[in-house]
Amino acid sequence: MVQMWESVLKKQKWELQVNSERKSIAFNISDNETNGDVTVRLDQSELFELMHTFLSINRSFNKESMYFEDQDREQSVS
Repeated sequence: MVQMWESVLKKQKWELQVNSERKSIAFNISDNETNGDVTVRLDQSELFELMHTFLSINRSFNKESMYFEDQDREQSVS
């Protein structure tokens, strides 16, 4: 069976591809100086964890807190 990878975002040095059949993504990074290419493949659960981590980092950068986190802290203090 042939894996069908579809390019969804392409920049000068990297490309993001998806495989709908396997519910996975491939992140391809090219380094023209050393002719070295790196590919990172993630399945759906790994992608979800990565997205969750990026959102947490973003909230941290913006000094934001989530509603449910505030509620948990208040209940633990009481």
